Amino acid sequence: MSSQDAILGSARRLFGERGYRGVTVRDIAADAGVSAALVMKQFISKEKLFAAAQPNESLLTDLDVPPSELGRALVFRVLMRRERGMQEPWAMIPFVVRDAPDPDAARAEIRERYLAAVARVMGDHTPDRRAAATVVALMTGFGETVRTLGLFDGWEFDDLVAHFGAIVQAQIDAGTSAP
Repeated sequence: MSSQDAILGSARRLFGERGYRGVTVRDIAADAGVSAALVMKQFISKEKLFAAAQPNESLLTDLDVPPSELGRALVFRVLMRRERGMQEPWAMIPFVVRDAPDPDAARAEIRERYLAAVARVMGDHTPDRRAAATVVALMTGFGETVRTLGLFDGWEFDDLVAHFGAIVQAQIDAGTSAP
């Protein structure tokens, strides 16, 4: 793993746990096992590092499942990232918006990126993308509660995929059946 990858991994995790204001460049450097000077050399500023560590909707682009399996696939991926100790983009969304230097701009930009990506993947072509918005809300809440609150600790992996996947799938089906 490169030092840049280590820094980004630490930044994503720490920003996700504590938010922008709760993390220093020194915290990130120590967690990544590098110097604070190297962090600044590679990312210029804490703001630029925060921007580089933002959640990315690309987690949706390589989904190669039929629409009827999309809800389960989305939930499965959240749980797999948890199992592997990976960043959870859905859980980071609230931190990224709230702690951004310009929260209103961040909110508008992230809302549009995620809505467009989810609408595209699920085939929601309605003008208000209501079903896609509901899926974004469900997945953001699920990602956050799985990581932060541990509401589903103790559930069997496959049971949780089936249970919550069905809830997400109901919204996907509602959006794809809309006129």
